[in-house]
Amino acid sequence: MKRDELIEVAGYLISITPRTRRGLMEYRLKIMSLGGGFMSAYLHEPKIPLRPGLRVKVKAFLSRQLGSPRWVIEKIEPIKDEKDLEPEPTLVEEVVRGAYPIVCGKRDDKAFSMPAEEEVLSKIPSNLPQRLYCIFAEGGSQLKIVEALSEKEYEVFKKTLSMLLEIDRDSLESEKIVMKYLKEVELPRLP
Repeated sequence: MKRDELIEVAGYLISITPRTRRGLMEYRLKIMSLGGGFMSAYLHEPKIPLRPGLRVKVKAFLSRQLGSPRWVIEKIEPIKDEKDLEPEPTLVEEVVRGAYPIVCGKRDDKAFSMPAEEEVLSKIPSNLPQRLYCIFAEGGSQLKIVEALSEKEYEVFKKTLSMLLEIDRDSLESEKIVMKYLKEVELPRLP
């Protein structure tokens, strides 16, 4: 593999889109680098619970199979020392389209007006005002909306993450019980 076909990126997981490709489940992840750039990459089997706003380090390679080249994630891990971006309850009141689309609304009872990418605008319903959960991030020198989730989507992510963490805890506890049992059981000796 050529060196330019392997990248490592640290940044924030902005959106997660499950889909199937050739009958297999995969996730399209949109990642915002710490420098404010965006990239899309694909993941087949997440080894960590994924959620919007999670700070991650990703190693990906450029796959040239089946159609256009795309980044495929080889390894993804959370960055624990840094703060994640949290989706914030936001009242979106208006979208002003033009050369630079602007979203207007209220966040923490304060009015805001800031840019958003076309992909984010496509997630904002046309019948405004709407209460959404938005992720805000520094993009270059200004704050902008990098993701918008409906209340239902946000609740699904929260409940899924909670269930995964509970399963992990239960699995760890079960493993401890089994190991303790195996240590206490006396195995028959072979003659």
